[in-house]
Amino acid sequence: MKEDKSLPYFITWTSQNEALTIPLERVSNDYFFEKNNKWLNLSSISYQASFGLKNSKILNAIKKQMGEFSLASPKQTFHLKQEVSTRLIEKTGSKYKCFFTLSGSEGIENALKIARQITGRKIILSQKNSYHGATMGALSITGDWRNKDHLLPKQWTKTIPNPQDDPNGEKLDALIVSIGTDKIAAICLETITGGNGVFIPTQKWYKALNRILKKHKILLILDEVVCAGHRTGPFFGFQNYPFLKPDLIVAAKALTGGYFPLGVVLVSQKLSNYYDKHILSCGLTNYGHPLGLAALKAVLDLTEEDKFKTQLYKNIESFANFFELLKDKGIVSRSIGLLGAVEVNDKLVTKDLIDNGIYASIQNQRLILAPNLTMSSSTLKKGLNKVGLLLNEKLS
Repeated sequence: MKEDKSLPYFITWTSQNEALTIPLERVSNDYFFEKNNKWLNLSSISYQASFGLKNSKILNAIKKQMGEFSLASPKQTFHLKQEVSTRLIEKTGSKYKCFFTLSGSEGIENALKIARQITGRKIILSQKNSYHGATMGALSITGDWRNKDHLLPKQWTKTIPNPQDDPNGEKLDALIVSIGTDKIAAICLETITGGNGVFIPTQKWYKALNRILKKHKILLILDEVVCAGHRTGPFFGFQNYPFLKPDLIVAAKALTGGYFPLGVVLVSQKLSNYYDKHILSCGLTNYGHPLGLAALKAVLDLTEEDKFKTQLYKNIESFANFFELLKDKGIVSRSIGLLGAVEVNDKLVTKDLIDNGIYASIQNQRLILAPNLTMSSSTLKKGLNKVGLLLNEKLS
């Protein structure tokens, strides 16, 4: 890792004079390489590379589609578009309709537009401990530090108590009443918090939320940008809570394994029917891009293979065992599926990881781990052991 103040492009989410960069020359499926250095990718880059850095099935699917056609109008229909939409909807277990985007941020933007248009209401409820994307609308409902430097329509967002602070939803119910149910379009939540700490709401809290939203006729938007694609075990994170039937689901990142920018808003049938007779005033130039859809098809094919499922379950077991060991040592941590957070309290910094051959994220004094789902058991255990030794050294 080195400082570089002369780059002709920006480094994101940092002041440029303090930007830390990591050189890159080549990759294997699990590692980044530069000269004699290598780093094990234990964050799936930013959660999107869930199937490794060199997945031949996804790459070959994109190459094959390029040989057929690489561009299409948003208004054109073709078999690939029909197939992946149908298969993705089937993964939800309910009736939805797909609106394709190029990112999670754009997915949130369009989910907010749809919720506000159909309800005629402006206010969106969201959590303080949240991140929903970098565009203006998505940032307006984001609760973390990335929200503060921008002129956003914050008057249209109200912050709800965190689930751990309101286990029965009583504060949330009272807040809704105080705002006025006729002013609230939807609540938007990361199903399970990603980079802000992997906080996992209880079944009890989500059941309370379900009752409250039905009582007040408020829509539920679930941000599955991190969770979708088996990150937490099932294909969608909300499937850890079988009773949940979100009105809108936003997914991106792992839908293509990160190999092509693609996102989607899954719109429930009761909402999508509205647009049978009303104009859908949403759209993007590269809507339903054929190369993105080809990558999505490859991901759907890959994740339905018995080999993938077997490896996923083995890795989830290894990951859970690692976090149990941390807890036994008194280290505060949380995990679900292959997503986990460790409270490091400034005793561990990103440079410590890089110096020890680990590529992962530390944010808000928390180490976030999200290894690719297809990593070999031996590589995963080796990487986790290295992290464990580092945590013992720094936190003891």
